[in-house]
Amino acid sequence: MESSIKTFSNPNIFTSEVYVITYNNTVIVIDPWFYDWNFKEYLAKLWKVDSILLTHGHWDHIRCVDKIVEDYPNADVYIHHFDKELLTNTELNCSFLVWREAIEIKSDVNFIEQWNYDFWELPAQVIHVPWHTDWCVMYYFEKLSALFLWDTVMGDSIWTLHTPTWDINKMQASLWKFKHLWIDTWILCYPWHWEAMTYWEVLRINPFLKWNF
Repeated sequence: MESSIKTFSNPNIFTSEVYVITYNNTVIVIDPWFYDWNFKEYLAKLWKVDSILLTHGHWDHIRCVDKIVEDYPNADVYIHHFDKELLTNTELNCSFLVWREAIEIKSDVNFIEQWNYDFWELPAQVIHVPWHTDWCVMYYFEKLSALFLWDTVMGDSIWTLHTPTWDINKMQASLWKFKHLWIDTWILCYPWHWEAMTYWEVLRINPFLKWNF
């Protein structure tokens, strides 16, 4: 199996991505909020899903976790333990408010409590960047030269919607952390409501990262 990062978008609803990583024999899905035919067919060709990684617990990141686990029951689901309440609380995950659909995750979930993980054959650093939710995280895969973002940094903008668990007092600290990451500037960043671009490009075009922290 070749190493790759596959992007799936569903413009029929709104622009938002799902990413599938393949690395040697490891298959990882990140934030599966939809599970359309193209996405489903692609996973079927891979024959398995090893891990489902969630950056946080909002509905547009968790919506199809159970559907994928139903097809791939050996898939391990991960989210930070401080965001676990969002998996079953339809008010906090905004599913009923925005989508008019009560989304509650019933699959077994592994709760992240450390900053370095080996997701099967692929190690990752888990980076805490709160304020969009209490415990948003980013996933950095050094072997892939890839950083998978959260909802707050989106190309030339940040997420400004007042969600139930947001905290504006944490925003500045998280943006400072993003601005001062230890990664190389050419590392590719993958947000959920924007196209992939290098870390340097995000720093260059995002006006919120130009604040004098």
